[in-house]
Amino acid sequence: MRGEALRQRHAMLAALAPDTRGERFARRVAGEAGPSFADLAKLPDWLWAGPEQRRRIAALAALLKYRAAIDAELSGPRLARLAETVGEDLLDAACAAEPPEESATTLPPPEQLLAAGESLLEAGLPACLAPCFPGARDEPRARALAAQASAIAEALA
Repeated sequence: MRGEALRQRHAMLAALAPDTRGERFARRVAGEAGPSFADLAKLPDWLWAGPEQRRRIAALAALLKYRAAIDAELSGPRLARLAETVGEDLLDAACAAEPPEESATTLPPPEQLLAAGESLLEAGLPACLAPCFPGARDEPRARALAAQASAIAEALA
């Protein structure tokens, strides 16, 4: 990582843990949790992606989450709307990927798929980051789907 990308990453880390060592110590003494080094190590690369790449990763994460429902879908027009919403390349890549162990069996409307993916990405973030990301819940399954989606998106780039 070089130049501008490294500066952006440092700026993001500073925004996630902006307080001084004394403030962090006072927070620990008061029993308030803040980001630990383990939490910072869990930060995914998609946080530093541009808006379009982040949208693609969110769409892929949702497609992977609803993979069983997509595989069971018989309606051609509904699948066509789904492909139109997220892009045929993303739908094809998600369907060609290794399916997750658990997958939702009911497919949401295509226009809600991107929002579901964004919620999924946020759910995988460490819970101590909730002040910056309200949906952060440190869910391992969400983090795994986001990592798989990120890897697929990077391979497609």
